[in-house]
Amino acid sequence: MMFSDRYIQKVVNTKSHLCVGLDPILENFPSYILKKAESIYGKTPRGAGYAIFEFNKMIIDIVAGKVPAVKPQLAYYEKYDYYGIEAFWKTVDYAKKKRLIVIADAKRGDIGSTSQAYAETFYKNTTDEWSSALSVDAVTINPYLGSDGLDPFIKLGEENDKGSIILVKTSNPSSGELQDKIVDSENKTISEVVCDYIIKNTNKVGNYGFSDIGAVIGATYPEDLTKYRRLLPKTLFLIPGVGYQGGDVKLLDAAFDNNGLGAIITCSRAINYAYKDIGLSEQEVKNSILEAVDYYNGLINKALVKSKKVYWEREKN
Repeated sequence: MMFSDRYIQKVVNTKSHLCVGLDPILENFPSYILKKAESIYGKTPRGAGYAIFEFNKMIIDIVAGKVPAVKPQLAYYEKYDYYGIEAFWKTVDYAKKKRLIVIADAKRGDIGSTSQAYAETFYKNTTDEWSSALSVDAVTINPYLGSDGLDPFIKLGEENDKGSIILVKTSNPSSGELQDKIVDSENKTISEVVCDYIIKNTNKVGNYGFSDIGAVIGATYPEDLTKYRRLLPKTLFLIPGVGYQGGDVKLLDAAFDNNGLGAIITCSRAINYAYKDIGLSEQEVKNSILEAVDYYNGLINKALVKSKKVYWEREKN
């Protein structure tokens, strides 16, 4: 089954468009997790890896069945050497066993042969006898190197029903320094040129009308969503920026198609660290995270009700 269909089926099953980011920041972890990690391994990269996986397991156990997907951000794992990478892949394995879609927020992209290696890392090349079978469902990709860097992901993704989610208009404040620049005689921005690549390479769509090539469109620029949805009607949008970055869920309905599908709304720190006080008990921490998940699920769905874009309500009629 195509990635887009797998994701949307999870949306329908959970009645949620929320993707929970897994951004482990040790200083924000509950004290009881850090104390246990330190007692076993000390304040070491190995202890960090242990704490990260324990923290992620807690979040995954809470959100499984309530949201369709999780999105670990690789940088937070890579900083802890081998043990951080191990924690990442253990997290991927655990989340998949809990039947969650896993999107690796890696933002990879390089020359052709290196991008091929990156694609095989996340999608796995089934012909490589030395590689494990563990893979993610989708990965974010940086388009700066052009088609040389993108094509290997698209090709291997199509062969293995994986999502290739390309940065188009990102949520950070300085994104416009490059992405909004006009670059050709047709008065297109760099972001719009990336859209052209997506359109050109969208050769197959799933049962819900979306391809496995996605686009990252930041929630902090809601005024652009209508334009990008018009340009990319068959593209899933991964939308970061909700929560700590200030993106307003109520303004995101334009990211969805008329059926109420097509957007992956991500929220990381506002859910991961909803408990505020690291000294709270384990149950208090879990309750705070659960409340945050329910809050953002409710916020997204209320916005879709207002714009009459609730897919599962349409299915009833």
